[in-house]
Amino acid sequence: MIAAPQRATPEAFARFGSVVPAPTGEPTAAGDTFRYWSDLAHYHIDGETEVGLCTVVRRDARRVTWMERHARTPEFLIPVDAPFLLPVMGEGGPVEVFRVEPGEAIVIGDGVWHSACHPAVADAATYFVVFRRGTPREDVDRTDIDPVDVG
Repeated sequence: MIAAPQRATPEAFARFGSVVPAPTGEPTAAGDTFRYWSDLAHYHIDGETEVGLCTVVRRDARRVTWMERHARTPEFLIPVDAPFLLPVMGEGGPVEVFRVEPGEAIVIGDGVWHSACHPAVADAATYFVVFRRGTPREDVDRTDIDPVDVG
């Protein structure tokens, strides 16, 4: 099975969480050396958060064979240096793949199945991960799936 990547737009990703698009309007505040846009996204985490950094590398085959979900937290992903492909799925599938560009971000809703991202165009892609503190040790439900090629 192959899941073709699609752009992560607010409408396309709505059933999995939310998209933080790059701002297009006037900034909330600006000066000679900065431009700041506020209130771009909203999500709730019950408890202290942690920030992690994940680097994924290109493989010959972009294949997903597992998914995970977190019952107690959304997961906020922010690309650092290159676009990435994010595999997600609703209960029972199918796997869908979303492309997220630097300057944008994505919030995966709590309980949404997802896998590690894949570099979209570069040999590697790095992204920040923000979620409830302790999630990797205390709140990971993982399942194997039939292999899906993403892109």
